[in-house]
Amino acid sequence: MTFGTDDGIIVNCPLSIANSPEVSVFDLIKELFSIRLYKSTQGLKVRRATMIAILVLVASGAFKFTQMSFEGWPLLNDQIVRWMVAGMISLLGWWIAFRLVNWPVFADFLVSVEAEMFKVSWPSKSEVYSSTLVVLTMFLVLALLIFGFDLFWVWVFRWIGVVAT
Repeated sequence: MTFGTDDGIIVNCPLSIANSPEVSVFDLIKELFSIRLYKSTQGLKVRRATMIAILVLVASGAFKFTQMSFEGWPLLNDQIVRWMVAGMISLLGWWIAFRLVNWPVFADFLVSVEAEMFKVSWPSKSEVYSSTLVVLTMFLVLALLIFGFDLFWVWVFRWIGVVAT
């Protein structure tokens, strides 16, 4: 995957302006109201995970909306109305999340992400264990070293009379 050349031209980047035609607001609105699926069999895991993450954010925001107080808004003081508005927000968020993961530019990016994730060499359980052990050991050694330096300099400063006992 090339992100730049000597001429400064961006190539082979799925989200670059150079590789996609300009998108107008009308095209985005048209895409929002479309029901077609874009490359529905590719990048399923990443697309589903992205959609679930968006839905969790929208649902938590909608739930937070139901817990807020609306003193200046008499209609929103009714708990049933707040839950209905939260439900509509959730439905709208679901639709936007669904359309986002089927938007061609973003869907191509997510498909590329999943393809790259298959190329990652994941460590085995024993490698993770040994690496964690090395990191924790080095952390402990460095903490003890810094503690020792601190004690040394406190002793030096007390000895020369800079720090009172």
